[in-house]
Amino acid sequence: MTCLIIDDDPLICDLIEHFCSKINDITSVTTTTSGFESINLINTSSFDIIFLDFNLPDITGKDILEIISSNSCVIMITSNKAFASDSYNYDQIVDFLAKPIDFPRFFKAFQKAKSHISKNQEKESRLFIKDGNKLVKIELESVKYFKSEANYVSVVLQDRKILTLMALKDLEVKLPDYFQRVHRSYIVNLNKIDSINNNMVELGEDYIPVSQSYEKELLAKINLLN
Repeated sequence: MTCLIIDDDPLICDLIEHFCSKINDITSVTTTTSGFESINLINTSSFDIIFLDFNLPDITGKDILEIISSNSCVIMITSNKAFASDSYNYDQIVDFLAKPIDFPRFFKAFQKAKSHISKNQEKESRLFIKDGNKLVKIELESVKYFKSEANYVSVVLQDRKILTLMALKDLEVKLPDYFQRVHRSYIVNLNKIDSINNNMVELGEDYIPVSQSYEKELLAKINLLN
């Protein structure tokens, strides 16, 4: 798992990073003392768990919660115990740690986050879409890419295509992290990419254009997955 620690106190960042180093499931830790920098990090990278301080000097933890995706997995860390009851109004928050923090309580919060992530991944592994008058279950791992076609989306699998009435932007928010928008008309499964060359993505016999506006995000996500 990858983690992001956001706290204006470097000592707290060091402590949480030390706690993370004791857990084998955590493979990468990024720290920042700036709320604004954390937003840039969240927008350009993918983190499984975010440890978020409530009281930041440039932007509050509450403000960050309003900005980031509702699918984020956040453990709040703060001395502001008054926020504890309000914190559960946010879908992103899975637990609340009050300073000072000890490892047993930290580990309990991590276990809750791990369980939350596991349940979300299970939900995200499949999607039901409308095909004519029936709902069809799609195993997302088998999807090569999605293509916008006017008011429809074409779901391209290894052996077939399904045309469903929906907007690509509505579909995009339902997809797991291994899908990436590469063009206003295409979302690709990163695990199905064979090569990227001359602003084109190759998926088997299919070649998908990559818009300049999505190229940087695509390359950043591929590097993260690797």
